[in-house]
Amino acid sequence: MRLSLRLATLAARAALSLPDRVIRAIVGAPVQVEGAQLSPTAQLLIALERFVPRSAPGVVPDMAAVRRDYDIVSSVMHAGVASEVQVRDTSVTGARGPLAARVYSPPGASGPLPVLVFFHGGGFVVGSATSHDGICRFLSLHGGVRVVSVEYSLAPEHPYPAAVDDTYAAFLHVVANVERFGGEGLAVGVGGDSAGGALAAVVAQRCVDDAVTKPAFNLMLYPAVDGMGEHPARQLFGRGFFIETDTIDWYRSCYSPELERLFEPYASPLRAPDFHGLPPTCVVTAAFDPLRDEGAEYAERLRAASVPVTHLHCDGLVHGFASFISCDRHARRAMRNVATELRRLAAASIMSG
Repeated sequence: MRLSLRLATLAARAALSLPDRVIRAIVGAPVQVEGAQLSPTAQLLIALERFVPRSAPGVVPDMAAVRRDYDIVSSVMHAGVASEVQVRDTSVTGARGPLAARVYSPPGASGPLPVLVFFHGGGFVVGSATSHDGICRFLSLHGGVRVVSVEYSLAPEHPYPAAVDDTYAAFLHVVANVERFGGEGLAVGVGGDSAGGALAAVVAQRCVDDAVTKPAFNLMLYPAVDGMGEHPARQLFGRGFFIETDTIDWYRSCYSPELERLFEPYASPLRAPDFHGLPPTCVVTAAFDPLRDEGAEYAERLRAASVPVTHLHCDGLVHGFASFISCDRHARRAMRNVATELRRLAAASIMSG
């Protein structure tokens, strides 16, 4: 079973690497919504994703197997990305004990560099340092920072607010021990993708609320910042655009069985009453993502609170596009822009510090 999964993922990776004109011949006419056109690679990805086996309705999945398969697919997809980056495994202190972590350094880096504490996506249910290895390698190499990728307690075994408590504790641990992570005397920022982007936002907000050292910057990739929102994009792209409403709802119910708790600002950071004092932030959204609108609204809330913010809107792409940088030229181009903004944020944090 695992071998067939690896082979299927390798085949998908090869298909996504084909020239656009060949992919267009395979997938047919372009998909357009609200005047935006889906990239050929994203259209092929959606077509391939329809062949992924799914659990029957009402069947409780084997969470260990789901997480293992997620890591396998991600590892195959990311294989070879920024292989020259230096990597070492370590641990940080979470809310209930040690958490696995992984440190990424650009090749040849010997002195201190700004540090990005990164939280992986996966709906608060799946994901690990392994599943996001390629993303962290890419950001370290092209963003010129050391990345500390932190694992945290996953739902449903550890529902909200376990992940919030872990990531907050982990950030404070890195700040207090920054020399261990190669950032002595320099800034420490946060970031993450999807669920991890939401956790990065909450860490920043909680630091402000608690009047402790806040992140120097925040990088949020297609963040899931409103667990109970009914934004237009949820309707537009809730079916047939890679991540679907049923999947989002399942993640949500795992993360907080008491759904009313998702109205709390530390579960849905878009609902925070006050955005003043948050760190300079880059919010990245994808045009064909059900979470597009909440990310854009989060950027607007920051702007209204006079927080320096850059909103990078990526045309033609779907949720999770950073996971396909090894084989999707459109995703790779977008992530180059993200890494450029990360480098700018990190440099600005040194200047201001």
